[in-house]
Amino acid sequence: MPKKKTPAAIARAAMKELGVYKPEFEPIIKIYGGLAEQYEKLSADFEASGYDYSEETQTGTKKAPIVTTLESLRKDILSYASQLGLTPQGLLKADDAAFAKKKAGGLDRLLAELNSA
Repeated sequence: MPKKKTPAAIARAAMKELGVYKPEFEPIIKIYGGLAEQYEKLSADFEASGYDYSEETQTGTKKAPIVTTLESLRKDILSYASQLGLTPQGLLKADDAAFAKKKAGGLDRLLAELNSA
């Protein structure tokens, strides 16, 4: 049975595909991966609880601690993803030309026309 890819491995592969990976980013990639793994585990626990988002206290009802933790993890994951260039805004900061349209040269245009015919 194939082993499931870790969030860090998925992020690393995506960064390489986007052209923003550098070995110096490994510590941050590992932190990002750890946060994503925690989020996956807590999300599964939250689902198993029937999405019990509140709890009763002596002073009334309050948000369940797991919900607060998930919210915090979401923010942290988004922040790290952006820093690693894994969000549109983060990618744009890492690579100014990431969304620039490439002009097709004459040969490229001719080949595209031939392929579509």
